[in-house]
Amino acid sequence: MLLDLHVHRCRAMNTEMETILLSQSEQMSRALEQIVNKWFYAVEHRFSRFLPESELSYLNSHSGRLTLVSGAMAEVLALAEAYRIQTQGIFTPFVYDALHAAGYDQSFEKLDREKATTADEFSFSPAAMTLHLAMKAVQLRTGSHLDLGGIAKGWSAEKLAGRLRRKHGIKRGLVNAGGDVQVWGGSSSDTPWYIGVSSPWNRDEELAIATLREGSVATSSVWGRRWKNSQHKEQHHLIDPRTMKPGNSDVAQCSIVGDSVIACEIWAKVVCILGLKSGEAMLRKHCPRLEALIVSDMGDIHLFAHPHHGKERWEINRIDFFHDITM
Repeated sequence: MLLDLHVHRCRAMNTEMETILLSQSEQMSRALEQIVNKWFYAVEHRFSRFLPESELSYLNSHSGRLTLVSGAMAEVLALAEAYRIQTQGIFTPFVYDALHAAGYDQSFEKLDREKATTADEFSFSPAAMTLHLAMKAVQLRTGSHLDLGGIAKGWSAEKLAGRLRRKHGIKRGLVNAGGDVQVWGGSSSDTPWYIGVSSPWNRDEELAIATLREGSVATSSVWGRRWKNSQHKEQHHLIDPRTMKPGNSDVAQCSIVGDSVIACEIWAKVVCILGLKSGEAMLRKHCPRLEALIVSDMGDIHLFAHPHHGKERWEINRIDFFHDITM
């Protein structure tokens, strides 16, 4: 029986979603498209902070009150809290108000990127939530509001890939949720997947290719979503929780390769916020198996990898600094 890879693209959660899946027929491919569309539609209507009818918007509007949530929301909130603790608060889902203060108060394609309304000063109190996982309930501290955009994207890619493999028997596939990529099975029985990493300053320029049969790649960049406030000051969407303002580190972009796209997405963001020195220290301490391709704000390219993966996993025209993660 002839098997083929079928590509499907759609838009959800303010970004492009793509799947490449092995299927036996056009009929099966159309059925898979419906599964994918339904999944991303459901994820967007659960986790979007821009949709007033989303479950997240409902939860934020009930800040301070014990609120019942769906199983999916409880799962993502538990992951967010676990990563908040592991990263010592550098990743936090409590950046909703800071994003609004920076001018990112509506879906990015609707944002006036030349004169977004910003607040130079805004008050915020220590944010927290109490999870009651057994009863699927959460209570946000009064005045706290959540943004789950990044972690929800990674979670959606990982969960969809797992469902396609286990429930639908897809032996070979790729799920790309706006740059959060999960792959399995290789692009053929003897060929891996090739995942391109673009320049932070020019998306048409390919800096590197990550080669994987199984695993994940996620990229975070301070140049991916930028805008100017009314004083023409550059803003971006990666909030440093230590200042509650867009970060100002020496990292322009970080791509992480690992097993879990959720972990890759979180740690790529953490490195962008912390910068090279502190980001490397955190990766070595908490994630010694993760590999990273980091572009500094000066354009230097740093590769953090196992020595034997240098050529097997990464195709790069230029490496300015190689860091052996086994040392």
